[in-house]
Amino acid sequence: MSVKNVVEIIKEYNGNCRKLKFLEVDTEDKIRFNVVTDSIASHSLLGGVATALILATLLCEKNDWKLRIITRTTECNPVNYTNFLRFYGLNVPQQGVEYVSDVNVINREASRIEMMENDIFMATSWWSAKALLESLDKKKIFYIIQEEETFFYPYGDLHLWCKDIMQDNRIDYIVNSKLLYDFLCKAGYSTLVQNGAWFEPAFSKDVYYANEKSFEKKEKYKLFFYGRPNNPRNLFYHGLEILDKAIIEHVIDTDIWDIYMAGGACQEFQFSNGYQPILMGQMSWEEYAEFARKVDVALCLMYTPHPSYPPFDMLSSGAVVLTNCFANKRDLSYSDNLILKDLNLSEMVSGIDEAIKLAQNSEKRRLNYENNKICTDWAEAFEDILNIMSQKVERGYYV
Repeated sequence: MSVKNVVEIIKEYNGNCRKLKFLEVDTEDKIRFNVVTDSIASHSLLGGVATALILATLLCEKNDWKLRIITRTTECNPVNYTNFLRFYGLNVPQQGVEYVSDVNVINREASRIEMMENDIFMATSWWSAKALLESLDKKKIFYIIQEEETFFYPYGDLHLWCKDIMQDNRIDYIVNSKLLYDFLCKAGYSTLVQNGAWFEPAFSKDVYYANEKSFEKKEKYKLFFYGRPNNPRNLFYHGLEILDKAIIEHVIDTDIWDIYMAGGACQEFQFSNGYQPILMGQMSWEEYAEFARKVDVALCLMYTPHPSYPPFDMLSSGAVVLTNCFANKRDLSYSDNLILKDLNLSEMVSGIDEAIKLAQNSEKRRLNYENNKICTDWAEAFEDILNIMSQKVERGYYV
């Protein structure tokens, strides 16, 4: 039996950070912008991955750069990106798009990804940033950070590796939301703050919008709980506890309200009154957007400082949303249909009561929706970031 060396042991434990294997080739005049992500499979193209691809697409369109998408856990299927562009009303960059995956080339030394002098890279997670840093000798990278990623882990090796990546002076950080940026400032990530810039995300009216049926009085209303058992920060079990107490106290009348849940990991169960929620399973982004227009109240818990996307998906589609405070996340003035409560049982049940009453007040709910202060144009949302990134590249984006 062979004895493994230290590199092999660490690689087995932290395989997501495996190095990318590059082959240097003669350069072209045009810059190529590389997005490194786990997957662009259809079920992955929600939230953060979608935002990264929108940013990369607009950046390449602005500067007439070529785009290359590099995936690491699934094959890179061009159809997924093409469908994604059509869904968001975006154009293919004029210089074209290349697709590469190293999912099937792990431990094969002969396999290489071509790299030119004019290649620029953007990581979409701490592990893709770490992989790039360990694979590139001369280039800095961009890293779009959309969560406080150390919160994914207990204090330990992964937490520390993640924290180190979030304060590496070879990286320029693009932070999703001022709330998250401000939190990171106060948390002591001085390098990230110095090298970073933030943006507020957009929620396109081509994707998320209300229709006349959204505000109709109904015999049966829809309450959607965005809870994922395998994502601890979404507080799945606290959400169940909140809903169950609201049912027991007759805040939620299940003769009038149906409770919906989504995601592939949730199994059938019943609340204390015997009511079984409706499980939507794994939805594509088209199915999710269509469903959002039918939601009356959404319970969206997020045990992190950033506001997360589901509250805005639902607000932009006409729903009333209940979400939670956390650290500096105490004032979300994006919509009067957004209710923010402290994370304790009585406060959250009170929030459910407020949300239900507001959702059933059709005129007030409609007026609040029409007065939403949520950006709907990605070009506008990214305007400053596109300029900052373009200028960094023009100045010579190398260490």
